[in-house]
Amino acid sequence: MKYLLLLILILPASVLGQRNILNAKSPDEIGQKTIDELIIGEDDSPLAYAYVNERDVLFSQTVWEIIDLNERVNFPLYYPTDTLVVRNERRPLIHYLITNALDGYIEIYDRDNLKNKLPLDKLTSTLTYKKIKPGTDEGLGLERINSYGGKKAFLESFGVDLGEFNGIDPNTLPISKAEDSEDLTRGEYESELERLIFENNLLKREEFSEEVFDYADVSKFKIKGVWYFDKRQAELKYRPIAIAPVIESPQSKSKRFDSTENIDPVFIDLFWMFYPDTRNILFEAEAFNEANTSKPVNFDHLINSRRFSAYIYKEDNVYQDRSLKEYIPENALMQLLESERIKEKIRNKEQDMWSY
Repeated sequence: MKYLLLLILILPASVLGQRNILNAKSPDEIGQKTIDELIIGEDDSPLAYAYVNERDVLFSQTVWEIIDLNERVNFPLYYPTDTLVVRNERRPLIHYLITNALDGYIEIYDRDNLKNKLPLDKLTSTLTYKKIKPGTDEGLGLERINSYGGKKAFLESFGVDLGEFNGIDPNTLPISKAEDSEDLTRGEYESELERLIFENNLLKREEFSEEVFDYADVSKFKIKGVWYFDKRQAELKYRPIAIAPVIESPQSKSKRFDSTENIDPVFIDLFWMFYPDTRNILFEAEAFNEANTSKPVNFDHLINSRRFSAYIYKEDNVYQDRSLKEYIPENALMQLLESERIKEKIRNKEQDMWSY
């Protein structure tokens, strides 16, 4: 018996971190539900949120938080970034969000107000960045395009319809955009011509470079949620409302790779999702549990129980929900202290409920 216990203790975490590992008759059964789970018939859906009567809510506060994936406690949301070294049942949080977004199973939005839906083609174009190579003395890329007289002449030589960009002289366009102006700039015009070149597959593979989104590019998650005090249960509760992955854009990665100088990366919100739409998918998705590798925790439970570290970057306020950076600019320490002040303010409100 003691030898069996010793064997279990020395098994690597990557083995015990998988469902049904000890009773599998073949490698294909690893990760599947156990016989006991199938007999009991565990519910495969998350516990539904209880109905909250507005009259029972004594106060509520909406906050926006950033989950920094560089923090160790948040690693279960980030890893594994290389899915080739693990089995199919182990995937990072971004995998479930982005695959279901691209498959159209979950609606995606362009902002945290969840008003305007984000077209899938725009999301797809965000995930890749193609750059035409200079092709100096090689007759490829930009050198071949310029031999036609520029991008516009290159497109016209292949019979491509320029549409709204037809008849525009780039020399008459402004270099930079004026404040509150919607006029087309020269850079935007050139970018649109490049887009038409790639859409019509007019270049050979060796004439352009391509930077593609990778799971490791996710640096943060933004999460919007509501803290509220339910007087019926006399408890301060949290309800996640929306979630968004934050990535370094492929265009930023390409520029940093090509440049010899230190260029700060550019981070963008990939999309926003209404969190309740994700619950059924995240309930089936399991994250690595460092406390007990034989009992993985699903992502839905991990997020709802707030088993992550985050700091507030915005709260709902009378100033159009302005962020902390807008009234505490260029001072990261003071922004973190302000985040803690907002957390303390919410905790004090709960404490005040018990004061007479």
